[in-house]
Amino acid sequence: MFYDDHFFLDKLERIENLDSSWHFVAEGTGGPLGRPIALLSFLPHAKGWPATSVDARLVNIFIHLINGTLLFFLGYMILRLRDQTSFSTSYWAAFGAASLWLVMPILASTSLITVQRWTSLSMLFGLTGLVVFVYGYFLQSNQPTRALLIQGLGLGVGTLLALFTKESGALFPVYALVIDTALLNKLIAPSQIRWVRRGILWLALLTLLVYLSPFYRDWFSVSAFRGWSSFERLQTEVVLLWQYLYMTFFPQPTAFSPFHDDVMLVHGWQLPVLSAFGFISITVIAFIARKRSPWPLFALLWFFTGHLIESTVIHLELMFEHRNYLAVYGFCLALAAIAWQLPPRYARLGPALFSIYTLLIGLILYGTTSIWGQPLIAAEGWAKRHPQSPRAVNYLAETYYDALTDIGPVLPQLDAAADECLRCTENKMQILLYRCGHASEDEIKRRFGQVLDEASSARKTTAILDMLYPLQQLLASNACPPLSYADTIKLPLLLLGNSEYSSWQYQVHAHFHVAYFAKEMGDLATAYSHLSEAERLAPKTLPILQMQIHLLLKEHRYDEALAAIERRRIVGYDRFMTEKLLDELAANVREAANKEHGANGLPGTPTT
Repeated sequence: MFYDDHFFLDKLERIENLDSSWHFVAEGTGGPLGRPIALLSFLPHAKGWPATSVDARLVNIFIHLINGTLLFFLGYMILRLRDQTSFSTSYWAAFGAASLWLVMPILASTSLITVQRWTSLSMLFGLTGLVVFVYGYFLQSNQPTRALLIQGLGLGVGTLLALFTKESGALFPVYALVIDTALLNKLIAPSQIRWVRRGILWLALLTLLVYLSPFYRDWFSVSAFRGWSSFERLQTEVVLLWQYLYMTFFPQPTAFSPFHDDVMLVHGWQLPVLSAFGFISITVIAFIARKRSPWPLFALLWFFTGHLIESTVIHLELMFEHRNYLAVYGFCLALAAIAWQLPPRYARLGPALFSIYTLLIGLILYGTTSIWGQPLIAAEGWAKRHPQSPRAVNYLAETYYDALTDIGPVLPQLDAAADECLRCTENKMQILLYRCGHASEDEIKRRFGQVLDEASSARKTTAILDMLYPLQQLLASNACPPLSYADTIKLPLLLLGNSEYSSWQYQVHAHFHVAYFAKEMGDLATAYSHLSEAERLAPKTLPILQMQIHLLLKEHRYDEALAAIERRRIVGYDRFMTEKLLDELAANVREAANKEHGANGLPGTPTT
């Protein structure tokens, strides 16, 4: 399993009953809507997790095959609607397009990264709605009103289900608009039906464009968390779209991996302008030539639609292969349609060349999945191909740790990979954690010294802050001598002074870690100080309140503990810090106070 698998799915291990299942589904953080349907689909794998992750990936592959079947039906119906005299041509072109899409290596990560089921499952719901939408065209000449109702209901329900599986499901009305305007715009229908349908679809697109536009979000403010602005991201993404197309149609088995965190912003205006000009030029040419053949224009519009949310201005990571999951299908259908509709003298050549190409792509997919199926070989290859990817280096360390009883023999390779990754302090920290209990005290001291030396200039990442949690556990059991709390508190303090860690998300974690280490050292004044700063930055973060209450109860400062709880009521509640939970915490504080001071409670203690 990979980084996002652990982050989003490790909670499956703690599911024991209906209540914990509900919390897993309802408290998802994968996107603004929580993606509850996707999380619900993982509940059958909870028993025995993470061993059952293998079964989960098999389900992912099954979903991928269903999506290929849906795309066959979608393509077949579109082709039949455009050319109602040729059943055979429509069938085989649709079959060829779906087959090519199914075996594209760039889509492999969607099924092989377990948590990315929310991409493929969202597409399953949306494609089902899109198939129903296209089916409605067969009815519109005789039953136009019924056809419109079927189209609206099918697309609406499919989009809604897709949206609560992954937010990119909002794109399906736009896909429907592309089909309607680029391919099926000449079908016979009452004008009012056509205008109502198209008006609703255009409204969906307009709503999405407003959401992404400078009217709704600031394109030029730099995100402290990401380190770039929406406009800078857009400049980079227009270049990455060309890279996606190259990886799609000229794939290499070793080119695909879960790790693209080494992708950097494109600086300067020349390459983004040239890339944008290229897309604009071929789109204009395709538009001019649409009467001769609408397929190039359809393929481009479908591709742009697929990347409209995740490859524009929203502050997501710069690159992921799964963003192409449905976006590349337009090219598959266009190539198949052109291949099967060539002039009579080339009638056999087009399908033959298309089939040969599909077979070659399938062989490359086999090579790609063979690499993914050998974790150690894959980890070594990915670390070499992505030397500036901290995740790739960390995955290499994890794989060695899982495969070997002692990573000592491979330390030179790990250290070399960590040193090659510039400012990747978290990689050195990861290796340090693996060496705890297996190395001499001098080696541990030296390695931690390297981490401290680089901390003030380390690149931004939550990984190094997350690694402080297992370090806390090691220190609690004295499993990483000679390190002490007095040593380890220096690391979050240095990160607090690192300008890369200036955003509140990083600062909260760092202050919390300083407070924890100070607490263990007995320096409660420092612990209170950093907890107060953490509370100021994130007042709704429950662990901060819990540590405050723990320390205040330890010193019998009951009024202050109750005051800390009441401050949270002022800032409001969320999924974790609920009114019921605050009431329970307050009751626990009063119970502790009553036990010490008698059944009448503390004089002046708040009662609500």
